[in-house]
Amino acid sequence: MLKSPLRPLRGPIALHYNSAAGRRRMTAPVNTRLVIGPNASLTPRQAAGFMALVSVPGLGIAGVFAAQGFWPIFPFAGLELSALGAALWVSLRRNRYREVLSFEGGQLAVEFGSLGSGVGRRLVWPRTWTRAVLEPGRRRNDPQRLLLMYAGRRVEIGRCLTDDERAALRERIKELLRPVAPEGAAAAVGRGPEPSTQDLCSGE
Repeated sequence: MLKSPLRPLRGPIALHYNSAAGRRRMTAPVNTRLVIGPNASLTPRQAAGFMALVSVPGLGIAGVFAAQGFWPIFPFAGLELSALGAALWVSLRRNRYREVLSFEGGQLAVEFGSLGSGVGRRLVWPRTWTRAVLEPGRRRNDPQRLLLMYAGRRVEIGRCLTDDERAALRERIKELLRPVAPEGAAAAVGRGPEPSTQDLCSGE
């Protein structure tokens, strides 16, 4: 299992998929890294503050009723706060999920993992022979699925994105899989610049 750390998100950026200027910007980097993650706005400090804000008055009210003889309120209050704490923990854990697509030379590396835990799964496929495909969901109202395919193998990416974001990401990946260097950039391609990083955040 690869233990290299995942690069953190620096914040969403504007990606241009259709304009000529946007295509020139996207095809110029030979080596590029895309970081995909949920649009996580809740930080651990904010979660702790919210938990304290809810717990203090809740336990205080339960204590008042318990002092008057309604002691069963305490266990129910504890269960409610435990459920809230578990929900916040699950939300924070999911917010750390990342997918990293590294386009370097003739290879595409796909890494799945969480911030702080390293890479849990890694695939390396030939860049030119990999395809990006959008498929409808398994059921009628399910979201679309963005798949990377190579030699009969497939892997789904972008589950945390919306359908529009998955469609835009597919176009971005297609351009990176078969990049066309602008005129006069052949020498720059041969030098192999340092990888650039672009971050994709879900708008949900």
